[in-house]
Amino acid sequence: MRKIILLFVLMMGLGVAHAQDVVEVAPAQITEVEGFNPASKRVYAELSASSRPFSTKVNVAIDFGQSTSWLGAMSESMIVDESGKEIKFNSMIDAMNYLGQFGWKFAQAYVVPYGDDGDISGTVYWILYKDVDDYSQITEGFMTKRQQRGH
Repeated sequence: MRKIILLFVLMMGLGVAHAQDVVEVAPAQITEVEGFNPASKRVYAELSASSRPFSTKVNVAIDFGQSTSWLGAMSESMIVDESGKEIKFNSMIDAMNYLGQFGWKFAQAYVVPYGDDGDISGTVYWILYKDVDDYSQITEGFMTKRQQRGH
């Protein structure tokens, strides 16, 4: 009796495994998808904010893998205006809305906690992405303090 049940279970398992169909998509069809550019590259950036003393505004730094010195990494990565003055954002949402104008999209956020066990402080990081045709488009529309100084 056990052999009959085992044989029946095996046959059912083979029937289910064989029931899946493979759908192939020709490479020519992929390029016809709206918004798909096979030459584009997806780039990522990490936003982090530092609070300003005696202010509700935040300074936002952006890290897209650029070279920075260890001591001035946060300062060099601050987003600045045309005159080189740090842009003070109301919040991370304000910074995201600003960068969204230039094609950046939200991917994920995470918090790195610090302090004592009872302290719930931490640094919030947002991961953004943008599809570009050329790497020079990464900072299109904005600049960091380091770029403004010409490094």
